Amino acid sequence: MSLTDTVIAASVFLLALIDVWLIMKKGKYSSISAHIIRGSKQYPLVVLIFGVLLGHLFWSMDTFDYAEKEYLVQKCKELLSK
Repeated sequence: MSLTDTVIAASVFLLALIDVWLIMKKGKYSSISAHIIRGSKQYPLVVLIFGVLLGHLFWSMDTFDYAEKEYLVQKCKELLSK
């Protein structure tokens, strides 16, 4: 597991723990998801902007941007052998 994977997994786990703790102590109204839902209804333009941003980040990503080095080397060898 790379450092990036570890940081992402730890962040998600920590947010989940905080959310569960908030729900247990203060109820669903105080949960992270409740805040996000209320905020999205108050500021729908922010949700649209995040959607466009995430769409551009993930939709336009080419195989070269995320593939492992071994895969890229293999593809280059295949192309050169033709």
